[in-house]
Amino acid sequence: MILRSIATQAFRNLAAEEVAFHEHVNIVVGRNGQGKTNLLEAIYFLATTKSFRTSRVASLFSFGSPSTFVSGQLHRFGVDKMLSVGLETGETKRRALLINGERVPLAVYVNTMSVFAYSAARLDILRGAPEERRRFLDRGIASIDPGYLEAVSRYGRVLRQRNALLASGSASSLAAWDAELIASAAPLQRGRAAYAEALASSFAAIVAEHGYHIQNVSIAYKPSAVDDLARIRRDELRAHMSLVGPQRDVLEFSVDGRPAAEVLSGGEQKMVVLFLKFAKLDLFRRRFDEPAVFLLDDVDAELDLEILEQLLVKLPSRTQVFATSAKERFLRTLEAGPHRRLVIENGRVAATNDLP
Repeated sequence: MILRSIATQAFRNLAAEEVAFHEHVNIVVGRNGQGKTNLLEAIYFLATTKSFRTSRVASLFSFGSPSTFVSGQLHRFGVDKMLSVGLETGETKRRALLINGERVPLAVYVNTMSVFAYSAARLDILRGAPEERRRFLDRGIASIDPGYLEAVSRYGRVLRQRNALLASGSASSLAAWDAELIASAAPLQRGRAAYAEALASSFAAIVAEHGYHIQNVSIAYKPSAVDDLARIRRDELRAHMSLVGPQRDVLEFSVDGRPAAEVLSGGEQKMVVLFLKFAKLDLFRRRFDEPAVFLLDDVDAELDLEILEQLLVKLPSRTQVFATSAKERFLRTLEAGPHRRLVIENGRVAATNDLP
């Protein structure tokens, strides 16, 4: 898949203009605060309706704007499609998702374009709350299973209804919702278990292939069982909420039995996250026999650049890459092949330079 161009309106500091991209490598350069990362974030937002930097969607809006809009032309399977996503703040908080001008459901939209992003500034996968790791897992599953988001949505509806009953203190109809909770939790936990196992295998193979010195990182998925709800009925009524289920699942990254975030240095954590991203790319390519779009933001000196260069060289030739970095050595590696250099100033592409 190739993102041919993108256009934004009121997205952070980016100018309202169309930016065309190279089909292979796009290197985004400029001084700090000019909008390099914002451009990559807009690409991620176009594909996922989310940010890879923050969970606060309101921060994506330009200052004082009640809405934001991003559109882009995607080429996939020999066909061009126009993707558009718009958000409004205020009481309505509306979201519009369009493909070729027609509104589509979220599950259809996010399965149209697949993007994986690495950012050296965001290590929530290892350091953050359990919710961050569940989100990391779910986004990976959704990238290879078009029906997974609908399963997540179904479970969310059941969980909200069951929690409302628990909060009201009414246990009369909980048995029926227990059955719904068990049924809707099953596909999520099966999907998470299978993906975590595949991810761990791909991750270990990539780390071993490149001889990185941290090779004993374990990835363990631990589901929160929902098979004995009657046993904890009193506890749940007292807590006014469901105490088990996928919302309590745990994904652990450990080194010799200790949390990876406590054992590994900052640079080692960044490398582990980088390997995880390449493992996700590998699983996507195996599923669809095509590469996803890859964003590399803020590649810094703490990464092992030799290994990163090897990883990039071994990416499928059709992989479209977008990268920002202050490391000229890394940029020179990317510039060895066909690429476009985009210079960002005050949120606007001030210059481009192509090497076909």
